[in-house]
Amino acid sequence: MAKNVKKIPFPDWLLNVNCTIELYDSGLTEDGEPIVIGTVEDRCIFSEKSKRIIDTDGTRVDLIGKIILKGDIAPLLPKIKSGKVFIADKELDIYSCSRPRNPDGTIYSTNLEVM
Repeated sequence: MAKNVKKIPFPDWLLNVNCTIELYDSGLTEDGEPIVIGTVEDRCIFSEKSKRIIDTDGTRVDLIGKIILKGDIAPLLPKIKSGKVFIADKELDIYSCSRPRNPDGTIYSTNLEVM
């Protein structure tokens, strides 16, 4: 790895919306509710852009937008599989998650596609 590798600065001025994120584990409780493994309250970038995709099962999925949070919101989880996002009086389901990295290998942001 090269010396003097720096982090890309995050645009903090774009974090303009408060959100609460519940992260779920696979499986259900005895009451049939999802198992909540963590809750995050933070400011985020919420980009509402509808997109329709076909899932691997062949079902149609309508995505509502993308939520971008600074850094890694769940550093102890190897993969964010499911959860809910509460934002601007909306309750959205997490469809997918990605964590792009800085050149030095640290997590730059957590990107959630929501439906």
